[in-house]
Amino acid sequence: MKNNILILLGLLFISGTFYSQDESEQLYTRAGFKTGINYATITGDITDVDPRVRMHLGAVIEFPVTSRFFIQAEPMYSAQGYTITEEGVENKISLNYLVLPVIGKYYMTNTLSLETGIQVGTLANASQSQEETSDEFYNSFSNTDYSWVFGTGYKFESGLFFQARYILGLTNINDLDALDIDFKHSIMQVSIGYLFKTKNNRRLDNKI
Repeated sequence: MKNNILILLGLLFISGTFYSQDESEQLYTRAGFKTGINYATITGDITDVDPRVRMHLGAVIEFPVTSRFFIQAEPMYSAQGYTITEEGVENKISLNYLVLPVIGKYYMTNTLSLETGIQVGTLANASQSQEETSDEFYNSFSNTDYSWVFGTGYKFESGLFFQARYILGLTNINDLDALDIDFKHSIMQVSIGYLFKTKNNRRLDNKI
């Protein structure tokens, strides 16, 4: 219930903020791609964990609301996880998701943006390095993960952009009733991407 309320508030924020738009402005939807690095770990009741450096890759669609406020949807593959040490032995846990961040972007200048929004993920696969991965291991993690995203971006007029984000897990990813512990994803993310231009959005002025 708590997660549903947070998601609803996020959608209201994204859809409602800065909604008025000057009809004379020419604003265009742009699509592209992004890739980058996840510095992923978990927080909560599990100790002796270390981060893992993994990757993400996907598509980007940027929708204009006003000349300063945009919504960006990013269907992606995101490799996450953590390393846990038990009795001196490291076990690398891989948790790979299909995720959909929906991000509100407010451009403070023509190039620099502040970004926040929600991310919904579906667990695609789970594996571990020390033991053979079984269905029971996969089933020990929640199939759905909700997160909140905070960050900043820098976009060049060419369409090349960079992003730095923190992804705060909201969902307890432990799905074993017999194991009464709570742990969530915590990810630092750096991305590079490109938004393609069309003939219509090669503008002659310097507006976003």
